[in-house]
Amino acid sequence: MENRFAFLTMDFFTRASVFPGSVGAFRYRFQREGWMETGKIQAWVYENICFELAQDVETETFPWTEEGIAALRSWLSEKYAARGGAPYRIPYPPAQKQEGV
Repeated sequence: MENRFAFLTMDFFTRASVFPGSVGAFRYRFQREGWMETGKIQAWVYENICFELAQDVETETFPWTEEGIAALRSWLSEKYAARGGAPYRIPYPPAQKQEGV
């Protein structure tokens, strides 16, 4: 099975302190604190809406170590399997029939 989160490495989290992302409609967000080997990374998964308005949020915190990053990838894979990763789409209302057309 393809690991959608293989790009998450120790070095990945050195780029910024907050990382929002998605795989289709599966949304996630990371926030790191501290430094490699002693810091931590908090992860959230939530519904297909902006993080600030999300109601269905799950979170977990992992150490910023090789083992912690492996656990983070595993946790995200589990959440992706449970929540699904439908392709992203904008839910437009159905088209209305016009009279006389």
